Amino acid sequence: MKKMLLFLLFLSACSSVDVKNSGPVPSLDVPLLATPPVIDGKLDDPAWKDAAVIKGLRSSRGKNYQDKIDKIPTTIRVLWDENYLYVGFECIDADIYSSGKMKHDEDLYKEDVCEVFIDGKGDGRQYVEIQATPDGESLDLMYVFTGDPEYTSELRMTPEFCDKERWGFREWNMEGLRTAGSRIERDGKIVGWSVEMAIPAAAVVKRQGLKNFVPMEIRANFMRYDWPADEKTGKRDLLHMNWSPVLKGCPHISPSSMGRLVLKKD
Repeated sequence: MKKMLLFLLFLSACSSVDVKNSGPVPSLDVPLLATPPVIDGKLDDPAWKDAAVIKGLRSSRGKNYQDKIDKIPTTIRVLWDENYLYVGFECIDADIYSSGKMKHDEDLYKEDVCEVFIDGKGDGRQYVEIQATPDGESLDLMYVFTGDPEYTSELRMTPEFCDKERWGFREWNMEGLRTAGSRIERDGKIVGWSVEMAIPAAAVVKRQGLKNFVPMEIRANFMRYDWPADEKTGKRDLLHMNWSPVLKGCPHISPSSMGRLVLKKD
């Protein structure tokens, strides 16, 4: 397995397509922190007060269900130091769909979940996906593409390209990753849930020839999957929320749509 992964990483470095100028995408200046937050799922640590903030997510590409999204707002906070990118999600939602039975690397997206995609080099050739549930369970996955990415007009990789050149390693484990989840309680009622992630630099910037974060730009996207129940039937359907919009269900094959995180020193 290790030999296969090293071979694929070598291939991915041989040829690249620059997606840095792929069109207008959101950008966020992320401040450097002095003292890391405790990763316990609660966003009450003083460190989060100085974080870069994303208030609200958006509908998927080509869709408009913003009214539903605005009823269950999401706030994302981002910080960094040389060792980690820290991400905190605050998800307002009185109907939390989480069985508590999901295990590491299972299909967490089938219940309420937060997702982060990071491309440390920004060329769409290799990136990581991290998911975390309200209960703090995680999925970590690496994608490697062994050919020059080919995109549809909707900015997702073509099915033909994915069939030949897309490799996803769910068995890969991101050494040093920490996630935690918690419920948000106000006036004695559960009104939502929160997630904290500490994403290790070594897994993100290796293709830059680095082991640690420095002031730099990386590509990223943030997602929230919510599964509201229909009031009449009780059937649940996916509400896909995006920082930088992609086709519904396609964040893992839409690297050119990733936003920009600018890691600032001052």
